[in-house]
Amino acid sequence: MPSQRIDIKSVADITIAVCCDMKLNDDLVIQEWGEQLIDLSDDAKTRKILINFERVQFMSSSALRALITLNKKIKDDGCQLILCGIDDNIMEAFRITRLDTVFKIEKKEDDAIRSFTVS
Repeated sequence: MPSQRIDIKSVADITIAVCCDMKLNDDLVIQEWGEQLIDLSDDAKTRKILINFERVQFMSSSALRALITLNKKIKDDGCQLILCGIDDNIMEAFRITRLDTVFKIEKKEDDAIRSFTVS
């Protein structure tokens, strides 16, 4: 039985997925994490998804690929995705790979929630 890799909460019509793992670098962990995020995005009521990475201190390129796959699916489904709470070292990887231009990223969860209401 897979472990729970995300904690789910809601604020208004926004579904917030808080990553439980400090490191997203093990292939099995990343697979379970990615599947749980895809399942979340498959819920018909979920139109706005916020992924909070405040607990995550390391993320492998496999985790970045899982995020890219999720982002494509969410956009194809006409939903919105925002990321927040990304550690400065991980954010540097986003900048190097130019993923900071692909994803909408906010520093804090409150800022991300407000940016949904603006967009």
